[in-house]
Amino acid sequence: MSAHHTSQSDTYLEQRAIIHQLLRDDHTERWTPKQLQRALADAPETIHEALAELQAAGVIWRLDDYVGAAPCARHLFGLDLIGI
Repeated sequence: MSAHHTSQSDTYLEQRAIIHQLLRDDHTERWTPKQLQRALADAPETIHEALAELQAAGVIWRLDDYVGAAPCARHLFGLDLIGI
């Protein structure tokens, strides 16, 4: 585990779950936060905080009412450097 993992935020698990959803190949690339909340029924209260942290890190993009995995995250996933 990385040093960053040891100082994880309160939304660590939610961030991982969000990225998992955003990189799915059986859904469009963009999601609404409400769609993510429905897909992640265990984390509805912290999803907005997790999305904000992912956006601040450049892992996702946000446009109007939509979010998606950043091109870099998609590319790393395509190179099998992100294992899900």
